[in-house]
Amino acid sequence: MAEQFVRHVITAAVDPVVLFRELVANRDGGFWLDDSLEETVSYMGVGTPLDVANPFAEFDAADALPVSRVGWVSYGVRADTLGVEAHIEPQPRTGMLRVTCAIEIDHRENNISVIGLTKDTGFDELVAAVMSLTGRTAPNIPTPPPRTAHWRDDPSLYGDFIESCLDHIRDGDAYQLCLTTGVDVTGEIEVADTYCALRAVAPTRNAAFLRIGDIALLSATPETFLTVRGRTATTSPIKGTRPRSMDPAEDFLLKRELETSDKERAENLMIVDLCRNDLSQVCTPGTVSVSSLHRIETYSTVHQLVSTVTGELLPECTPGDAARALFPAGSMTGAPKRSAVEILQRLETAERGMYSGIVGYAGAGNLSLAMTIRSIVLDSDGAHIGVGGGITSGSVAAEEIAEVGVKAAALLSVLGASPNPYLYTE
Repeated sequence: MAEQFVRHVITAAVDPVVLFRELVANRDGGFWLDDSLEETVSYMGVGTPLDVANPFAEFDAADALPVSRVGWVSYGVRADTLGVEAHIEPQPRTGMLRVTCAIEIDHRENNISVIGLTKDTGFDELVAAVMSLTGRTAPNIPTPPPRTAHWRDDPSLYGDFIESCLDHIRDGDAYQLCLTTGVDVTGEIEVADTYCALRAVAPTRNAAFLRIGDIALLSATPETFLTVRGRTATTSPIKGTRPRSMDPAEDFLLKRELETSDKERAENLMIVDLCRNDLSQVCTPGTVSVSSLHRIETYSTVHQLVSTVTGELLPECTPGDAARALFPAGSMTGAPKRSAVEILQRLETAERGMYSGIVGYAGAGNLSLAMTIRSIVLDSDGAHIGVGGGITSGSVAAEEIAEVGVKAAALLSVLGASPNPYLYTE
């Protein structure tokens, strides 16, 4: 079928990092849906911020452009999907952009195009701006100045929360609880340098940058929340983490330990069952299946245990309906979902904000959303990071605390933040 939009292929060499720095990073509405592993397709550009009441419906409003709506949905939107009210949130619950033209970077074909709905939507201006940057080389990423990390909960207190989670699990209130905490880094932080440093340290196919007003989301998330291609919905929850090692032999053993861990496999399986149940609400009976169970995905800083669940949407259900049925993601709540969310709301000392929410895009009838984990939120006060892990009956507090440290380490390093106390706990 012919494309229902206009396209201009750029034949000269253009560095995507130069495009990001010059055209996107400092613009309200700037975005980069960034496959920093360079395996598929990336999109970047500047969209028009929208004021929306229902972000899930807005994902269904996308038109023929491959990337027509770009946005985030914060964890606080659980108030709408689960009926569990959120407290005061650190960022707006939703941020959404309407996109009429964008830059498409096809890593498979090694080419760059400008795409647009029509040539009346800033298309020619964007082509000229891209062409003006051909041959330019991105600057080296400067070393960040030293900064101080302010943890919301010290390791001892977080350990107490873990013990409370274990009490709830023993009492039968939940099977698993994804307990989280947060860390702030105050001061003025350069947006473009920080995102470029993050994508260099932790490349992933789901990376994302999104700036709306004075808030910027910088994400190196490895986790796919939901994709919809045609009528097929797919979710790939992550549960189970081990750090990487510079020593190949030790790295292999860490990967093998994750692969064979009864505790981690059980934790992953619980979330797989939860995802199957969520998808069954919007998929044709008999079509929901586990297409991949307990596979290992390896990234620059961690090994992860990942599974994939798919289903065929009911005729009356839209991609936005599927996103709503899955939200918030079971990998970031625990099971049963409602009980887990209510318990965590009582234990956690602040709202999660954009952390544990979703970020991504819709267009041409398709949807691609990732979890906002391994992410940095920048605003006028500085940087904000969320981090956590799943607690089950087999959890050991010291090990769970150390996992939090591993997950936060790369994010803190690109901010130049002080040593991570979660990595040095007895």
